[in-house]
Order: sequence, then structure tokens, then C-alpha cells
Amino acid sequence: MNSVFYYSILQYRYAQSLGEVLNVGVLLLFPEQRQAVFIHPERLGRIRKLYPKFAEKTIRSYFKGIAARTSQLSKQPEIFANYEEHPRQLIDNEILIRDSSALQFGELKTAVLYTDDLSAISNQFYKLYLSFYDEDGYRTHHDESYLLKEYQKRLRRRLNSSLLRDAFTNPLTIKPEGSSFTYKFPFAWQNGTYNLVKPVSFDLKLESSIHEKATLNFGQFTLLTPYADAHNARFDVLVARPKDRGLYKPYDQAVQLLTDLPHVKIVEEEQLDSYSEKTVEALR
Repeated sequence: MNSVFYYSILQYRYAQSLGEVLNVGVLLLFPEQRQAVFIHPERLGRIRKLYPKFAEKTIRSYFKGIAARTSQLSKQPEIFANYEEHPRQLIDNEILIRDSSALQFGELKTAVLYTDDLSAISNQFYKLYLSFYDEDGYRTHHDESYLLKEYQKRLRRRLNSSLLRDAFTNPLTIKPEGSSFTYKFPFAWQNGTYNLVKPVSFDLKLESSIHEKATLNFGQFTLLTPYADAHNARFDVLVARPKDRGLYKPYDQAVQLLTDLPHVKIVEEEQLDSYSEKTVEALR
């Protein structure tokens, strides 16, 4: 009977409410050899591009701690014997506790030990799950910050700096009557209606994330309908589509869901030029 080994993917959950996760490491457990190996990328530029505010120092600290602990376990074979029947508990009890933090090991999976060269297995798993971190030329993640910067960039070309600075200095905060929630809009301008600008990016990895984000914003704008009625307001939503063409359909559904709401105007990325021109005309 062939020997087996176990592996678990270390995942970084940047936004748990949206289900957005990235694979950032792999733990390999070789029970018969009493060895534990943790592999991770040295370059984290891919995460930095996707999520500029991610806690890089924290992640690197976790990498260092997990690597040190697995190295220590490999020098203490008796510990493996304690978890022969429950290898998952070896991870939870000895390496990384399962909790609500952003870094968590995923499902423990079993594989056939196809070679005695454990370093070769480690290299193959790195190529399979983590090699994309070493690739250059990936596209910038078009998140909310990106959308807002692109909008500001277009306004900056047409407005003097003082007028632009004044326009973005005081973002608008709205608290619907009878609600404990508050909603912020980074920019507002008037041209017959009071236009409140909000970036909403759907440049996500999963269809479920797009659906959940659309539903979340649908609820928020629904709560704000009385405010819009009372102030002759319109919500101008700057949106970004996903890079994955396979997600265009759920993106279109998300946009349609928001479009059907009263007082909501969708501004897609390719419409930013014309939209910013209208903003400038109203501000001058």
C-alpha cells in the first residue's frame, strides 16, 4: 500500500464578508517521515497590487512563525505520533489556531507519496499553488481607491488645484432617519440634482463576491431613498468590471440590480471621461 502525505493551503482572507481569498502558502505533512514543510512566496507584490492596504508586515511575521514551528516539529518526531489519527489537529494545536483572523489554513487534503524526494514534492506544490507570485506584468486591481483616483485625475486636468482640493476636503456623511447606519460619499456636485459620488468595484475573483457586494449596495441605496427624495439627490456609482471575462454575466446582473433602483446612475470606467466633463462644467 502506498504511503500518503497531507497538505493544506494557507489562505489570506482580505474581505471575509465578500469571500475574497488568496492562496499565500502551503503546509505539507509527511507522517511516516515525521516531517513538516511550509512553503510561501518571498514576493508579495501581487497582493500589494490587489489590496494596497493589506498588512504585509503581519503576513510576513506569520510566515516566519509558521516556518519556525514546522522546522521545530520536524525535530520532534514524537509530536507526530500524538496526531496519527487526527492530522488536522496537528495544524490547529501545534501550528496555527483556527479563529477569525485573516490567515487560516484551508481543508486538509490527502495525496499519495509518489516519490521519496520530499523537496521535489515541495517544489511541485510551490509551482502549482504559488508560482504566480513570481510572475511580472499582472494588471492593477481596479478597486474603489483606483476608481476614485481615476475620477480625480480627470478632474485635475480641467480644474485648478484649489477648487479640486476644496471639493474633496469634506466628504458627505449621511445617516438615514431611524437608522444607526452612516454612509460616506467622497464627493458631491450639483447640476439640477444633488449628485453624490460613490465608487463600487466589482473587480473581484468570485461570482459569489459580486452578488454579495451588489446586494449589500442595493440595501444601502434602498435605505437612502428617503434622503434622495427629500434632497433631490442622485447616487452616481462609479463601477469597475472584473478582469475575468467569465464573470461578465454576474457583473451585468449586479449593475442591472443597482440600475433598477430609483436615484441611482451607473458610471462605468469607460464613461469616466464624459462623466468628469459634466462634473467640471457644473463646478466652474
